[in-house]
Amino acid sequence: MLLAIDTTTSFIGLACYEADALLGECSWFSGRNQTVQLLPQLELLLQHLGRRPQDVRAVAVALGPGSWSGLRVGMSTAKGFAIARDLPLFGIGTLDALAYQHYRPGLVICPLIRLGRDRFAAARFEAPPAPPFATPVQHVSIDELGVIGHGETLFCGDLDDSLKVEIIRTNDKACFPTSAANARRPGYLAELAWQRWQHGAPDNRATLEPIYLGNPVKTVPNTRGPYAPARTTTPS
Repeated sequence: MLLAIDTTTSFIGLACYEADALLGECSWFSGRNQTVQLLPQLELLLQHLGRRPQDVRAVAVALGPGSWSGLRVGMSTAKGFAIARDLPLFGIGTLDALAYQHYRPGLVICPLIRLGRDRFAAARFEAPPAPPFATPVQHVSIDELGVIGHGETLFCGDLDDSLKVEIIRTNDKACFPTSAANARRPGYLAELAWQRWQHGAPDNRATLEPIYLGNPVKTVPNTRGPYAPARTTTPS
């Protein structure tokens, strides 16, 4: 059985996959609580499936781009599980999994992950994602999205109504999935990882790292007295 972990954003998920069949998956909005929620939810998923941690034979993890802290939670959990039990580890680009989830023949897919400050990770898929499932990603502004996703394109991922309006402003042929269909499902991440597992080629457990396009938030030293709140900044 393969276990897939996705903590790319505040909307995170887990999936178990075996013999070309999705056994179960769960996804939920965790906010900034990935660390405290991930392992208890994994225990609950395995319990519902009647499986044990010993039944996991491979581990997959979403590489991002996405939340710096969220990606670290997923990567550390996946590596810890894989190293402790000497299991193969597979890193899958989050945009690859999103494109795979929505891909239809003849349809161009442009998956998005919001990076903050009106910046996005984006990629253009004119064909299904292919191994090693870590397609080069571009770091773009809202105005540049219409260039990547020009023509008839399905935009998916981190979308809201205001962003859809901006995308349509630059590409009047853009289309979008419904809110429910747009939710990132870890089962597709698991399926891509299962395909890689069947062809071998796991990643190096020691050197695998998330895809970072943004910068982590750093705490600014407090020089305003013991009762002043700490300030944070994101380096450019």
